[in-house]
Amino acid sequence: MYSRDILPTLAIATGALAQETIYTYTADTITTLDLYNVSNTSPFQVYNESFTSILGDAPAISNILNSSFPQFHEAAIFFDESTLFVTSNQYASNTSSAATNNKAISITRLDKSGDSWSATIIEPEGTLTLANGGAKYNDGLVICDQGSMTAPGGLVFMNATAPYTATTLINNYYGIEFNSPNDVHVTSDGALWFTDPSYGSWQGIRPQPLLPPQVYRYMPGTNDIRVVADGIQEPNGITFSPDEKTAYITDGAGNATAPTAPRAIYAYDVITRGGEPALANKRIFAVPQSGLPDGIKTDEAGNVYAGCGDGVNVWNEGGVLLGKIAVAGGSANFILGHEGDKMQVWLLNENKLWQASLGLFNGVDGIDSAMNGTVRR
Repeated sequence: MYSRDILPTLAIATGALAQETIYTYTADTITTLDLYNVSNTSPFQVYNESFTSILGDAPAISNILNSSFPQFHEAAIFFDESTLFVTSNQYASNTSSAATNNKAISITRLDKSGDSWSATIIEPEGTLTLANGGAKYNDGLVICDQGSMTAPGGLVFMNATAPYTATTLINNYYGIEFNSPNDVHVTSDGALWFTDPSYGSWQGIRPQPLLPPQVYRYMPGTNDIRVVADGIQEPNGITFSPDEKTAYITDGAGNATAPTAPRAIYAYDVITRGGEPALANKRIFAVPQSGLPDGIKTDEAGNVYAGCGDGVNVWNEGGVLLGKIAVAGGSANFILGHEGDKMQVWLLNENKLWQASLGLFNGVDGIDSAMNGTVRR
């Protein structure tokens, strides 16, 4: 591991937003541009009446931690009910390293005690260079390692306790280096489905790609590594429906600033061919209003949540926008869970960590799935 020389300033912020309001868009608002409140900053925004059942009677959102660098960016992995792992965005390292283009990424362990959270930056031992997405896996974590100019990217298993030993699971497609693995999802059969966009190359942390941006399925302990989806400009987040019959993949051309750049969520049917799972019938599921869709998850009702440029957007399984949990600057990733009988959403907002308390818990994935090994994260 390279030296990060991080001197973060971490502050605990326990106050809730002063403006804990719900804004409901009407049919007239949606159909008439002059009435459309695009500058609305209410934290809870209702586009479909069914979203109110998710929000509950008294939704609230609080800024629970602040940092002096973009510490809360990706991953969001609950290892157990009081331990959360997150990865930072890239930031300038004080230690010169041509291999990482003088950039660093940190992994933070967040521990809850009572009503407060503490944060500890960890230094994994072993093969882990620039971390990004991840998931709970067996008795530890599987992390997407983006690699560097001199080290290949891949999937890494990391122990969830010190010294956080990191071991490579796979770092190539039959001898060809991956581009910069971004996000991973573990299905109930133990397979690892992961996205591999070309972000690392244009960010200057990886060489020119040797493979197209693709989505893979890998079964650890075997030679079974397969391309399961292509034709996506920059595959980013990946998740599955509760019954694992539908896969959702986000596409975000992060190096493009044009309004017409791809920013879609695609849905696929999960089918069986030759006794093996495969993806078929690619179709547009949704296109967010603001920014690029990034991290993506589902709840037990089949609703789909995605981190976007204005916060977390929520659709039903038919692709109807139900509502948003809005935070300024958006949320690249998040995690669903519950505290007591209330559904919770922890939103990663770069220098801020938010917690939204919603309606009655109804089997969302997150803390429970992290604890019992199920996989919709």
